[in-house]
Amino acid sequence: MSSSDNRFTLDARTSAFLVIDMQNDFLDPGGYFGQRGLDVGRLARAVNPIATLREALPGGMRTVFTVQVYEPDGSDDLQRVHRLKPARLTRSVGDVPAVRGSWGAQIVPALAPRPQDVLVTKRRFDAFHQTDLELLLRCWGVKTIVFAGVVADVCVETTLRAAYVRDFDVVLARDCVEAWRDDDMGHTLAAVESHFGVCGTNAQIIGAF
Repeated sequence: MSSSDNRFTLDARTSAFLVIDMQNDFLDPGGYFGQRGLDVGRLARAVNPIATLREALPGGMRTVFTVQVYEPDGSDDLQRVHRLKPARLTRSVGDVPAVRGSWGAQIVPALAPRPQDVLVTKRRFDAFHQTDLELLLRCWGVKTIVFAGVVADVCVETTLRAAYVRDFDVVLARDCVEAWRDDDMGHTLAAVESHFGVCGTNAQIIGAF
């Protein structure tokens, strides 16, 4: 695949659609971040494009959803393990989003996984870290991962970089990814196009099969 002319080809038999963290606490106004004043509407813009792309992908192509979760007691909270952290990520210990088993941790209804889909639970930004994701992809013979979800410059990009160093080809579905800020989104798109793979619109991705 080449990003020089933004044309690429995909094979449904060796590709997977990876949808990252489309959860109520990130996307619903009544969720964790919406209740704390963040503009979750920005992230929610990815919902309809993801649903559209999922419907249009070839039959038989694997779809994997990830969810970020934390324990109710906060024992696995990043705030506890990191002494040095960006100011924008600082919150009180124990004040955690996406608590395991909660409504906030669930995937938004518009993207509810189907019986044939796989759900991977993660506790860190990287969906490969101490999960079954790589094992599943290898068992399925997947060579290329099409990425969608939120947050673009955090869990999406961290997982995308991890995929690249594991020798998977990377496609970022640019219509299906959102960030809290425009410049964060721009940085992720630039990183992918300069170092890690290709970015494509829904139309380009569908046309590549």
